[in-house]
Amino acid sequence: MTGLPKGYRLRHASLADIPAAQRVLDAAESADCGEPRRHENRLELDFRGPHVDLARDAWVVSAPAESADPIVAVALVLRPHASGEIAADQYVHPEHRGRGICAALLDAIEARAVELAATLAAGVSATLVVWAEPAVAEYSAPLEARGFAATRQYFEMRIDLGDELEIPRWPDGITPRPLRVGRDEPQLHAADTEAFAEHHMFEPRPYAEWRFHHVDRPDFDPGLWPIGWDGDEIAGYAAALVADDGGMVGDLAVRRPWRGRGLGLALLLEEFRALAARGVTVVRLYVDGQNATGAVALYEKAGMHIARRFDVLEKRLTPVAP
Repeated sequence: MTGLPKGYRLRHASLADIPAAQRVLDAAESADCGEPRRHENRLELDFRGPHVDLARDAWVVSAPAESADPIVAVALVLRPHASGEIAADQYVHPEHRGRGICAALLDAIEARAVELAATLAAGVSATLVVWAEPAVAEYSAPLEARGFAATRQYFEMRIDLGDELEIPRWPDGITPRPLRVGRDEPQLHAADTEAFAEHHMFEPRPYAEWRFHHVDRPDFDPGLWPIGWDGDEIAGYAAALVADDGGMVGDLAVRRPWRGRGLGLALLLEEFRALAARGVTVVRLYVDGQNATGAVALYEKAGMHIARRFDVLEKRLTPVAP
């Protein structure tokens, strides 16, 4: 086990830690991308959601008494996928990097992941999965030293919106309209489950959980959910949020029968226009670089470019008896 520097303490997280822990994420994101940014991950959704048991799956590191903030690092492990993947995240405030905190968090993450691996069905191999930006040695170097290997890449893509935005061209038979709250959500959930079924680490969510992460959150804006309809069928949709530092497209989904007709591009361009109407000048999204539907090429066609790269690193786990 890796010890923490003098004055630092590792403990399990609580709901009371959410504001300070989120500040760690925001500070880390700002340092890593070189500009003031709010991290796209809202810790409150994870801390309050069904995939994390705070008493066992989440940790914070408290700082010495002279530190400006009581929390300087945070880590969490998510409930295993049925297919064996166990995802984990960790963040260290940039002012406290280089002190071995990352290694201590990895000790906690790996130990808990091994315990969770024992809960998988017989014959299912467990793999611990983490994301790390290669340029940030604080995270990437300790992971590689522990035997994690990069298996694929994710990209942050970006576009700076100009004064004149391209007008979407909707495929024949497709009618666009925004989400009708209280009416369209169950059908959207079904479309989401179908459209993302082949994506990396996708696991279907029950309707209530899908609502918790998408619709019932405080920054939900139905006007940023354009839907392409073919009669009474949802052919595809997009979803975005507005933050202080720009717009974030969280989902862009086209169901298989409607792919290859330009619907994805039309939805994305419509999303740009909706975000611009709210004063947004920069739009970002995250995408799997090996996406089976060719999403990177679609986003480039819409004028976006790759701004950052993240490696997906994996390590096979040997479970222990509970």
